[in-house]
Amino acid sequence: MDTARFLTDLRQRAGNLLHKLRLCRREPWNWCLHAASLAILPFGLVTHNAALLALAALGLAAGCLELPLPPMAHTELRGLLPRVERLIGLENAWLARPLDRVKRLQVALLGLGAPVTAWLLWSQDLGPIGAAMIVGYLLYVRRKNIEDGIKP
Repeated sequence: MDTARFLTDLRQRAGNLLHKLRLCRREPWNWCLHAASLAILPFGLVTHNAALLALAALGLAAGCLELPLPPMAHTELRGLLPRVERLIGLENAWLARPLDRVKRLQVALLGLGAPVTAWLLWSQDLGPIGAAMIVGYLLYVRRKNIEDGIKP
C-alpha cells in the first residue's frame, strides 16, 4: 500500500469519526453528560481525587457514544430541554462560523488556557485563576458599557 493512499484513508477515517462525534454532541443527553463531566473535572484536579478524575474521563468518553436513553422530552428533565437545546445551538453556530480572526483568537486562548488552568488547579494555585476571572468580568462590563453608550 502506498503512503498517499494510506494517508488519504486515515484522513477519511478521522473525518468520519469527527463527524460522528459532532452528531453525538448534538444530542441533549450527550451534551448534558459532557457538561456534567467538565463540571466534575476541576474538583478532581484541585483535590487530586483519582475517582473524580476517572468519573470525569468516563463521562467524557461515554458522551461520545450513542446513549440508549429515551428522548429527554419524555423524562422528568423536560424542563431543562429548551435551555440545553439553546446551548447546543450556540455551540453549533460557533462551530459553523468561519475561521476568522476572532475565532482563531478564541481557539488559541482555549488551547492555551485549558492546559494552563488544569495545571494551576492541579498545583492548587487558585490566585491566577481568580485574577483571570476578575479581568474577564471587567472586560465584559467594559464591553457592555460601551454598547450602552457609557464611555469607559
